[in-house]
Amino acid sequence: MKVPSIAVRRKGRRFTADALLDLPADARTVWDTITDYDGLSGFMPGIRACRVLERHAEKQGVERLLVEQQGEFRMLLFAQSMTVRLQIEHRPFQSAIATALSVQLGLLRGRAIESFEGRYELAPGGTHRGQPHTRLRYSASIGLRLPPPPAVGSLAVRQNLAAQLEAVGREVVRRSGVPVHEPAA
Repeated sequence: MKVPSIAVRRKGRRFTADALLDLPADARTVWDTITDYDGLSGFMPGIRACRVLERHAEKQGVERLLVEQQGEFRMLLFAQSMTVRLQIEHRPFQSAIATALSVQLGLLRGRAIESFEGRYELAPGGTHRGQPHTRLRYSASIGLRLPPPPAVGSLAVRQNLAAQLEAVGREVVRRSGVPVHEPAA
């Protein structure tokens, strides 16, 4: 599978990131993978446990969830334990938008990350060689309370995002059962 293209921008203590993946699977497989909170720890690096605390159905198929994730945030060679509570809005087969309600990051507890929002958006990508494809766009906005060293922040965001999106891509491919031929190195 092709490595996702990732753009990270920094303005002061705020980072924004955008990534795009073209996945050889139908929208249902992609959706079921990105919303498999009970199964995230099985394929997503940095997540040890994830559980849905609350789930509420709303009008027009919208669903709101309260989710708790435990794991670690890696920055180059260092890792910090992390517990995040997220409010997530599902618009099935369209978008999943997660907003952090609280972030406990290592020794800094709630003093490191001021805000986080991550958004998955799905779009059917037609077919390729007779197989359905889905385009998955991910965007995130991360606000820090403390500024990281100049080059380290963008690198850490890119490193973590690349690892997570590559894991999503591998899991989607595994679930779809479509053989993927990697180009020779």
